[in-house]
Amino acid sequence: MRKLIATVFNYSLDGLLADEGTDFWKFCFDLPESHEPDAPAHLDFLRNAYAHLMGRTAYESIGGAMTTSTDHPFADILNAGRKVVFSRTLKTADWANTTIAAGNTTEEIDKLRLGGDGHIVV
Repeated sequence: MRKLIATVFNYSLDGLLADEGTDFWKFCFDLPESHEPDAPAHLDFLRNAYAHLMGRTAYESIGGAMTTSTDHPFADILNAGRKVVFSRTLKTADWANTTIAAGNTTEEIDKLRLGGDGHIVV
């Protein structure tokens, strides 16, 4: 069974991305694990994920940034990786390797977890 691992970087539970210079940005980047987001171990963790799960708001924000970025350390990993976006309103997913999960969230996650070994990143 795959492990489901929730990470916190610079977005809130409702998908709010931290804007540079705000208190939320400072809080996110003052966390110890955020000092080196391009550390080899962190990049390997993201690269080796079976899938990256996100809600619609995070998907739209992160996808827009990663598909236009040429120097972000996560861009190549997320652009190539499998992504599952949970949304009942999103009808199409333009970001490569993305599946829309519109059904029961628990059931959709259980299907992903039961598929094998490894980890899934939220």
